[in-house]
Formats: sequence, structure tokens, C-alpha cells
Amino acid sequence: MAYKQSYEAVGRLFGRDYIKLLGRHLDSAGIALSPEAFAGLYVLLSAAFCALLTLAFVNVYSLRILLFKFALLVVKPLVVAFSSTIPILAVLFALLISFSVLGVLAYVGIMMMGDARRKSVEDGLPDFLVLCAANVRAGMTIDQAMWYSAKPEFGILSAEVNVVAKRTFGGVPFARALDSLSLRFDSKTLRRTVLLIKQGLASGGRMAEILERTAQDARDMQIIRQEIAASLLMYIIFIAFAVVVGTPFLFGVAAKLVVIMESVFTQLPDTSNLTSVGGMTLISPQAPIISSEQFQIFVILSSIVTAICSSLMIGAIQNGNSREGIRYLPFMLIAGTVVFVLVSLFLDMFMGRISGGM
Repeated sequence: MAYKQSYEAVGRLFGRDYIKLLGRHLDSAGIALSPEAFAGLYVLLSAAFCALLTLAFVNVYSLRILLFKFALLVVKPLVVAFSSTIPILAVLFALLISFSVLGVLAYVGIMMMGDARRKSVEDGLPDFLVLCAANVRAGMTIDQAMWYSAKPEFGILSAEVNVVAKRTFGGVPFARALDSLSLRFDSKTLRRTVLLIKQGLASGGRMAEILERTAQDARDMQIIRQEIAASLLMYIIFIAFAVVVGTPFLFGVAAKLVVIMESVFTQLPDTSNLTSVGGMTLISPQAPIISSEQFQIFVILSSIVTAICSSLMIGAIQNGNSREGIRYLPFMLIAGTVVFVLVSLFLDMFMGRISGGM
């Protein structure tokens, strides 16, 4: 197709090593798209998103003010240098946001799809190997045993084994077809299984016994992982409670305290001209250095960073892979935001009743 060729032409601008690495990740995720086309699609989508952001930053007044406020906090010299040329500053920030956000989303999506495929394969691999061992004991060769064992209940593994069987019947060596199977999944267990099968074929070992022992080892590893996750459940509950309830509650109280301190200091009389009374030096109170708007920005950034780190920690504790905790990130962000808003509303109502009673 013409559009696919255009994507591939743009994707070839990347280095060959990057394209090979991207191709391996796409294969692990089961995405039937060439790495060149995927890279080109990413560049074109990022460019379109960058153009939309640039127009929004230039034409929307509130977004333009937000851009300047953020830039003053991060790169103040850049704002001073380009203060008279708003489009240049808008393009720079739009490029940064579009390529980074889409890049992170694409990476996270590919990794999560690959992890889901790996987990599906590892869950069904022990039963598949046991069935293969039974077929081998019945007198079948290993390739025929794998083909007849590819039942629909094994899901993705059956589909990939059928591809291996078709390639083998088409003249591809069985060892090379097995290598292509191991490359389709980012699974150490599957790679170890493929290596044992190849070594058994090369040495003329008893394949049925090798398959049965490999299946038992894979099942034992699954049981150990489940026991570890169950023993560490209290740590997961503690981390989730701290992120969803504890941190938003403390931030809500602190934000309300900053607002109260600002209002108090705006009502105090000016004592800058009074230095001493009766020979005693006066201590003039100072307003908080951090404003409520700056504290709100700190709360947002800190909440996002805390939620990301906590979700990765939960994934590492529960499944041994930090990437699998990314699926908890939206829940933590939404729940933390709801708790923060509820705490802020409750404190507003409480302080309003106190001030009304006085």
C-alpha cells in the first residue's frame, strides 16, 4: 500500500540497530507491522500532534499563559531569550511534549502487550509440554507431537506452534523454526524450553522425559511466584494505601494551610517601617515563600511521580516485573485525585463553618 510505503520511507531515517531492536519488541507484542512503518507512523503522528499543540499555545490565551508560567519555572533563560517570539517557544515545547508523550505511550503499550503475551504463553506451557511428551511416547516425532498438541485452549501458544509446524513442513529446519518461536516472545522459560529441545534432538536424548521434567520445572516456578506474591501482599496494600489515601490527604491539608497563611498575611498591617519600640527590636512576620499556585504545581508533579514509582514497585513485588505495575497507574492517579479533592472540599466546608460561627 502507498501509505505503508510512505511510513517505511520515513522510518528508514532511524538507525539500523534501532530498527532491529524495535522489530524484536514488535514481534514480542504480536504487532504485525514492520518496524520501519511503525517508526514512520510514530514520527508523522508526533508531527501532527506537535502542529496542533503549537496552534493551541499560540492562539489560546490561557494555554499561552500556562506555557509561560511553566517555562519560567523550568527554563527561565529560554523565556527571556524568546520572550518576543511566542511561536518559537511554542514550537519548542510542542516538540518536546508531542514526541516524548507519544514515545512513552508507544513504549508502554508495546511492553504491556508483550508482557501479556508472555504471561499467556507461560501459563499454558506446562500443560502443552505434558501433552507433547504423551504424543512423543505414543511414537510421534517432536514436530508432529507439537503440532498435534496445539489445542485451541492454549491460545497464543497454539497459534505460534502451528506457524512453526507449517514452516517445518515447508522445508525450514526444525531447529531454526524453534528459534523463531522463542524470538516471538520475551520469555526466559520459553527460551530455556526451546534450548533443551534442541539439545535433546542433537544428543538423541529421551525427548519425552525432557519435556515432562521441563513442564514440571515451569509449573514449580509458577507456584513459587504465586507464593511470593501472597507473602508480600501486605507490602502491596501498604504502598497502595499510602499513594491513594495518605499522600493526597496530607497534600490537601498542606494546600489548605498555605492558602490560610496567604490570606492571613494579606490582612496584616505593614510593619516594615517599624524597627523598634521602647528599645526592643520588632520581629516582622514574613509571608510564605511558596505561593498557593506554586504549591499546586508541586502537588500535581509530586503525585504523578509518586504514583508512577509506586505502580512500578507493586509490579516488581507482585509479578517480578516492574512494567506489569503500569496498569495500576491510572487507578492510582484517579483515586488519589478524588481523595485530594474530597479532602480540600471538606476543609473548605469546615473552615467556612468556623468562620461563620465566629
